[in-house]
Amino acid sequence: MLFGSGKGMKAFGRYGSLGFELLGSIAVGYYGGRFLDRRFDTHWIAFVGFLLGCYAGFRALYKASKRMQRDIENEEALERGEDPWAKKPKASEKEESDGDDKDS
Repeated sequence: MLFGSGKGMKAFGRYGSLGFELLGSIAVGYYGGRFLDRRFDTHWIAFVGFLLGCYAGFRALYKASKRMQRDIENEEALERGEDPWAKKPKASEKEESDGDDKDS
């Protein structure tokens, strides 16, 4: 391929639009608040809209980073030959199984 592996292009398509999503949510919040400011003759709704847009944008960014981290962990598990979709044992189950191996 010209631009590298298909996995890289898939990741670019999935995460490449995050900047636009962040800016878009901030702009929608600000301009929506500005519209309401003019409609109701106030001067504070645009600021609240800006803050809500920032919250929405950074929340989307946080969710995408968590999804990216999970994708990377699954890829690394595949490279090690493990099944990344198998349920992982909980910490309490792991401790119980470790205790059974010890001879008293």
